[in-house]
Amino acid sequence: MTTTRTPKDRRAVTLMRAVAPVHTALLRAFRGRGMWRFRGGEVVLLTHTGRRSGKRFTTPLLHLRDGEDLLVAASHGGVDAEPQWWLNLRETPYAEVEVRGERWAVVAEALPEAERIAAWERFRQVGPYFDEYQAAVSRTITLVRLRRWTR
Repeated sequence: MTTTRTPKDRRAVTLMRAVAPVHTALLRAFRGRGMWRFRGGEVVLLTHTGRRSGKRFTTPLLHLRDGEDLLVAASHGGVDAEPQWWLNLRETPYAEVEVRGERWAVVAEALPEAERIAAWERFRQVGPYFDEYQAAVSRTITLVRLRRWTR
């Protein structure tokens, strides 16, 4: 599905692309010592492979712990298009995560609807902006499980 981005969406994407590398550099500089909390949640750095370029990209995202796994929302800040990191993971689900200086390999999968409903409630507890993001888009925001993977 192709969506036409509004001027507001284009501004949001431009801002996210500018801020993400700075946020990533700061988190790595502080390792486990600070800056890992953002907007009521904890940040994970997700390193994934571009589906067209083959390049590696790192995206900071809020996450929830689910046992050994991490859950992330493909909310794209309320932009009505799937985020590039999720499109990349759908093509190549193997990635790497970093939380507070610790890194490990993961494999990504969309949560089935039954699990998504319960997990969405947990995201809502982090912040009401998740409901705002969902209300702003025509798609259902995908929740993604990042499962520890041994290479």
